[in-house]
Amino acid sequence: MTLEQYYQLAGIGTFIATASIAAIAWWELNQLRVQSRTAFEDSLTDEYRKIMKYIPTDIWLGSELKALEEERQQDCRDAIFRYIDLSNEQAFLHEQGRVRPETWKIWREGILYNMALHAFRDLWQEVMTKSPESFSFLRKIIPESNSPVR
Repeated sequence: MTLEQYYQLAGIGTFIATASIAAIAWWELNQLRVQSRTAFEDSLTDEYRKIMKYIPTDIWLGSELKALEEERQQDCRDAIFRYIDLSNEQAFLHEQGRVRPETWKIWREGILYNMALHAFRDLWQEVMTKSPESFSFLRKIIPESNSPVR
């Protein structure tokens, strides 16, 4: 083997090694990005669960806020308002491409279902009336004729 052939082989070997290291680095970065996005989405799901524990079962079964005792009504209204805010944030994050399409599909279905429940719908109507400039991302996905779930 001549010195020139040796250098050519060494160059090819270096190229292959560099390409392999780059491919491994790219794969690891991609895995980190996926894990990071999953953790981010999970944190929003955890926030949802924290809010939901303040909403009584009767509301989930379709009751109106006025069916609750007065003290519980206010706590429930506050929780539903926080849910509306979270849902708006989720819709914004979807528009920004920061959540996976599969995750957004699940969230969107849940938002539409929840926002059709009497108590959610009633508070949403109040928010739209009293604060017409707010929650612009959520307004894009909630139908105008948001009828209650029966």
